[in-house]
Amino acid sequence: MSGQPFAAIRRGNANPEITKKFAKRVKADTFPYMPKMKGFNGHYLVVDANDTIIAVIHLTDKEATQTSTETLMWWIKENLRPLLASLMEATDGTVVESA
Repeated sequence: MSGQPFAAIRRGNANPEITKKFAKRVKADTFPYMPKMKGFNGHYLVVDANDTIIAVIHLTDKEATQTSTETLMWWIKENLRPLLASLMEATDGTVVESA
């Protein structure tokens, strides 16, 4: 499926009282960096009613997705671990439909 965009997805649970702090930290520390990443197309940070944090990064190809995962999962582990109730899980895949 060459030429199709990819998505890198990270998912974890935040400590309920600091979900906003987590989002603020991501916005301040990673949002300025992400548009400079090779293959970057967009980023979404979602927090559901159960304080599950889901980050979706839209990228142009598999290589950019792998680089994103290696770089950002390290950063999350080093900088955001105290704000998380569980470790972030990472997955990625081909975007087969979008609108």
